[in-house]
Amino acid sequence: MSLPYLTEVKYPTKKYTVAFRGINYGEGTQDGEFAETYNLSTDQYPCITQRAVRTMAGKYTLPTTLHSKGKLLVIDGADVLYGDVKVGEVTLGKKQTATIGNYIVIFPDKKYYKVPTEDDQDGTFGSMEEEYKATGLKFTASTISKTGANFPFREGDAVTITGCSNSGNNKSPEIIIRSVTADVLTFDDNAFTAVENEANEVTIARTVPDLDFICESNYRLWGTHGNTIYSSKFSDPFNFKVFDNLANDSYAIEVGSEGEFTGCIPYSSHICFFKENTLHKLYGTKPSNFQITTVNVYGVQSGSEKSMQIVNEQLLYKGVGGVYAYTGGVPELISEKFGTKRYSEAVACCDGEKYYISMKQGETWNMFVYDVMKNIWLREDDTQAVDMAFFDGKVYFLDARGGLYYIDKTADRNDIEWGATFCTMHETMNERKGYSKFHLRMDLSAGAWFSVDIKTDNDLQWKQIYTTHNEKAKTFSIPIIPTRCDSIDIRLRGKGKCTIKTFIREFSVGSDV
Repeated sequence: MSLPYLTEVKYPTKKYTVAFRGINYGEGTQDGEFAETYNLSTDQYPCITQRAVRTMAGKYTLPTTLHSKGKLLVIDGADVLYGDVKVGEVTLGKKQTATIGNYIVIFPDKKYYKVPTEDDQDGTFGSMEEEYKATGLKFTASTISKTGANFPFREGDAVTITGCSNSGNNKSPEIIIRSVTADVLTFDDNAFTAVENEANEVTIARTVPDLDFICESNYRLWGTHGNTIYSSKFSDPFNFKVFDNLANDSYAIEVGSEGEFTGCIPYSSHICFFKENTLHKLYGTKPSNFQITTVNVYGVQSGSEKSMQIVNEQLLYKGVGGVYAYTGGVPELISEKFGTKRYSEAVACCDGEKYYISMKQGETWNMFVYDVMKNIWLREDDTQAVDMAFFDGKVYFLDARGGLYYIDKTADRNDIEWGATFCTMHETMNERKGYSKFHLRMDLSAGAWFSVDIKTDNDLQWKQIYTTHNEKAKTFSIPIIPTRCDSIDIRLRGKGKCTIKTFIREFSVGSDV
């Protein structure tokens, strides 16, 4: 009996280019996503290349704070350095800083540094609060006179007065100074009972609230403490208790939401006052039209107030569940690729295109970079940044070891070691699969080295299948041919300038059986 002749059926070979998509620590990964990256960048996307160089700009002992205003201000231990010149001292510990006019204010110490200007070449460091104590003061109905040291106050200061033998001359809440000379303070008419020579020691003080978080908006210094939001007098960061029924008055309001404030920042036409699960938005230009609206959304995580940065009209910040983007409505989670990993103590900065954020997972620190336009996350390394600032067109950061660095995108990247581990690749289809091939095309500079490692199916150890050390710059096309497998892990490593241009995946498809 003769049997029919069966012709051989050739199943098609399929090829496609694997796009480079950034890290993904979650489930449902796609080809081209990375399980881990080290010192990579999106600067030449869609190609893979190394991150920019970090150039050291200074070395400190115990730095905690970095701020930019004309020059870089660094708090190193107790020393306040402006342009590496010591200008003052503060207590040890974490600080909040803000710029208002020519003043850099430092909390919780309530110190300020007035930066040098063309009209005033000498900077001034001092306390935002003032106190004057003396005996023998003379009171009239509207003035206080003295014979000792000069009064340290200014016209418009709101001060408390305590210690007077005549209780009616004690003033708390504050009373406003209408004019000042070295020897005489003038107040409103009929403010006091006349006393020719006050025998008691009298204290006159201008105080500032204990603010936990601060920011500047519309030439006012804003801050929070407890459940209260405070604003300084317009153009005067030293006065928070001037209530004269004028447009430039100070302002304070208590909110009823639960929890502690975790940060504040101006955004668009309002100021955002965050708690971990609440956002208070303050609108308006003066006390008579200030309005607050409250929404229950994912806010800034406690300890991550320095993660708040505005990038391309988006406010990015670290919340409990990840990194969020706020554009005026409900914040959107943009770090879904982190999966179930949770981070804390975030510090961030942006250069207009990328969002650099250093944060902690368990005991491990990570420096991530988010490319806003491409929506791609990459992990650079384990840098712990204690503070960051944007200055002179560059991102600067202080690391926990005391180094001050800036991101230098123009420097040669030949000495940077890098790596990329792709997420496990599965040929997810019903048909039987043939052997897979991967074609890697890359440019390698002179002196750089490069290697490819793979793991197939349930392998526990990486196996190096290709390595090269290039003596001159040229382009390679590298075929990667694993054994028959259902899944494959690929790791690329190298040092020196290298650009991965294309990554093509090839496999043959059989029948369903």
